[in-house]
Amino acid sequence: MKKPITIAQVSSLENKKPEHALVKGLDLVIIKFDEDISVLYGRCLHRGALMSDGHVDGHNLICG
Repeated sequence: MKKPITIAQVSSLENKKPEHALVKGLDLVIIKFDEDISVLYGRCLHRGALMSDGHVDGHNLICG
């Protein structure tokens, strides 16, 4: 069994503010939305931009 990797401290996440994480060369985006936390692929599929440079609009993450 592989050991979990810490990518962020929950207490340091700001609500609805995307944060970047890099794990083994893979860009991720972490988003705290009220009491939920999501970790998603961190690059925009149509432009390749970092999703952590984007913003939350309603329930959507908009790329920068």
